[in-house]
Amino acid sequence: MELFDKTDLNWPPDPATIDLNDGQWLTPQQAAAVARVSERTIWRQHAERDIAIKVFGRIWISRRRLFGQ
Repeated sequence: MELFDKTDLNWPPDPATIDLNDGQWLTPQQAAAVARVSERTIWRQHAERDIAIKVFGRIWISRRRLFGQ
């Protein structure tokens, strides 16, 4: 089952246009705490699903895509 449409033309977003302080973007450690799973599980989901972007060498998890919304 695919959670996201592979033809989503808005993903991945342009890193220059996102606001990392708006609450939608989480570090892997924060995402694990919010989802109540281990950080290893977040990294596994990142490898299996398109839930993150890289900005200036750091990984940021989309809260919306993490929870399939």
